[in-house]
Amino acid sequence: MRQMILAILAVVFVASGVSSAQAAWVKSTVRYLRAGYHRNEVWPWPYICPDRAAARAPFELMVSNGWRRQNLLGPHHFNAEKNTLTTAGELKVRWIMTQAPPDRRSIFVERSIDPEVTDARVAAASDYAERVAVDGQAPQVGDTHLVSEGRPAETVDTIYVRWHESMQPPVLPAPGASSSLSQ
Repeated sequence: MRQMILAILAVVFVASGVSSAQAAWVKSTVRYLRAGYHRNEVWPWPYICPDRAAARAPFELMVSNGWRRQNLLGPHHFNAEKNTLTTAGELKVRWIMTQAPPDRRSIFVERSIDPEVTDARVAAASDYAERVAVDGQAPQVGDTHLVSEGRPAETVDTIYVRWHESMQPPVLPAPGASSSLSQ
């Protein structure tokens, strides 16, 4: 700080005895010193805000990708022959259009190998979403490259039913039989 004051005094002293041709040089020097002073006064704020925004950007991207995964309709949400929504697909679309936050009410349909199938599925999801929309806004429905991780409910039900059928019935030990716990 002391050096800056001395530099300013030196510039003022020199400026008082200079000609008008050299006065432009003195003015630019004073302007440079003043700009440097103000730049140092506000440091580090001009650099903190962009750094904070850059640190938050990946999290916002992760949230968007999570909502895209949540609002994804896979092949098990559609009837294979007709490309219409199954009951599970209708329930999922109804949840998206009524329960999801308004800015997250976009529906994504997993792409099929056949583009015509994908277009039919997108149209079926869009038609049903328009019927169940609470706020009357047209839904945003599009295809995506993401792969749905779900399975048809019939498959899951069959697995659990067979598991329950294969369980041994609980039986108490016969009376009088010795147990390693009682000794």
